[in-house]
Amino acid sequence: MAFESPWQRRLTRRRLLGATGAAAALAAAACSRGGGGQPTPFSPTAEPSASPTRAPSPSPTTLSPRHGHTLRHTGFVERDAFADPHKTQAGPLLGHQAMVFSRLLTYQDQARGTIAADLAVALPERPDPTTLVFRINPQARWHDLPPLNGRPVTADDVKFSIERQRSGDTTFVRAPQWAAIDSIEVTSPQTITFKLKAPLAAAHHLFADVASFIVAPEIAPDGRDISLDAQVGSGPFLWVEWSDQRFASVRRNPAWFGGDRRPYLEGISLVQPRTTAEVESGLRTRALDVAVVSRTLADHLKRGLPQLVEYTVGHSMFFSVRYSLVNHPYNDQRFRNAITWALDRREMVRKFFDGSGGLSPWISWPVTRWTLPESELTTVPGYRPGDGGREADLRDARAALEAFRSEKQLPADPLPLFVVDATENAIGLGSLIRDQLKAALDLDIRVVPMPLSQLVGLLLSAEAPFAAGPDTGWIDLDDWVYPYFHSAGTRNSFPLRDPDLDALIEKQRVELDEDARRSLGYEIQRRILALNPGANLVSERVVALAWPYVKGYPLDTTDGYQDRLASCWIDASDPTFRGRS
Repeated sequence: MAFESPWQRRLTRRRLLGATGAAAALAAAACSRGGGGQPTPFSPTAEPSASPTRAPSPSPTTLSPRHGHTLRHTGFVERDAFADPHKTQAGPLLGHQAMVFSRLLTYQDQARGTIAADLAVALPERPDPTTLVFRINPQARWHDLPPLNGRPVTADDVKFSIERQRSGDTTFVRAPQWAAIDSIEVTSPQTITFKLKAPLAAAHHLFADVASFIVAPEIAPDGRDISLDAQVGSGPFLWVEWSDQRFASVRRNPAWFGGDRRPYLEGISLVQPRTTAEVESGLRTRALDVAVVSRTLADHLKRGLPQLVEYTVGHSMFFSVRYSLVNHPYNDQRFRNAITWALDRREMVRKFFDGSGGLSPWISWPVTRWTLPESELTTVPGYRPGDGGREADLRDARAALEAFRSEKQLPADPLPLFVVDATENAIGLGSLIRDQLKAALDLDIRVVPMPLSQLVGLLLSAEAPFAAGPDTGWIDLDDWVYPYFHSAGTRNSFPLRDPDLDALIEKQRVELDEDARRSLGYEIQRRILALNPGANLVSERVVALAWPYVKGYPLDTTDGYQDRLASCWIDASDPTFRGRS
């Protein structure tokens, strides 16, 4: 077989993450093997697809030197079975919807947890620890498209948006997070009051989270789902089109309430390229303004296009392993310790991310607000650096396995490792784990690829005792720990029952002091590392290359906040803008 240059590869790793809802719309080139040859012509537009009925696009008007032009960038145009913003779990679709719909609050910086007002005029008034009073921006209006036709956004719209999730069926997957609310009262067209059942540390996060899009009753009549042709919101951009696995676009909302006459861009075109050769061609010809690429491709492109500007950010999505604590041999802590410590995470970073990534406790390393400090993590088995650290990890892993075998036996057949099939096809996650455990512990592992939906079912029924795949990262501490590790957590598929851990998780929920809550988060992660019910293995540091004329392009640790593209602009006076088509 012929070997290819490492930068000439098909767009598969981030595609598999995007399709499962774990990828960001930041995602783009550089993945696993395939595609090659010389750069091929790249078109930033494609054959038009069906799009919602809408008013004619206004003629571009230059309001200031910052206004005008359409940003063209790479990303994933992938979704699950739902177009409804309160039901979909697909990261790329949520990112596109974030430009169209608004929230009461939004994140300015996910890693640091910086929250700002969106539809609300300010952060909520807090007359007591369980009450939040929001005042809606009186300038906020729905898009001037049917069926809303530019009417004001009201407190009743906010109440509808949350109540439809709280009282909906199980397809409203984020309904449990609203269980903290005791009552909702609309006291005026622009004022709404929420009463919590108890003080909640993440109260502001509830209303800034990706689940908290505000929608109008008119686009979801009679309890129906919101369809692709009914994406009418109040955000900085208007929905134009979405063609699965090809392209998507939005156009400027001239009546947005966000201030400073934003958004500056006339529109945004998102294209899902087929190969990295297309990405290279698009950047070279300026048919693309920005592309998110692998470390290797970035280095290659910058040698030929040294004027490109590089931006990097750690992404919270991650690859993980999970064990079923009710199945032999994973119900024995010594065996779980052995295989968890034996996994070579640094080799995973090299193979999956071209070395551009990092190791994490349960909370991914880019989430600096909550993740256990690296200085402590590197003292933990499985994370120790250097050749000496790796040798110590292997000694501890082999000792734990020997202690297990002194009392118990492993099954005669190879242990099955259930892996998301797209992950296995793209990067060989299961195969690498199999090979590492064979080399380190002489364990025989059989890789069993399957669709994500099937694997989720097996996890919940304890029929997948050893599983691996991609997972979505989160923002707030509670989202990282309560659903997965509390005894009452809705996603506790292990299932883990640990009273000490439950107590810590419950305590962080009501701790209002940020530093004290962070300390509790560290204690929770230490406990998870001690129990090893599963492991967050590695997360990527993504790289974006942009032409210097692109200003204010946002990158962050999670998806769903592309509303910040309202502040992005194209500087036509920059010398590199010349020659842009």
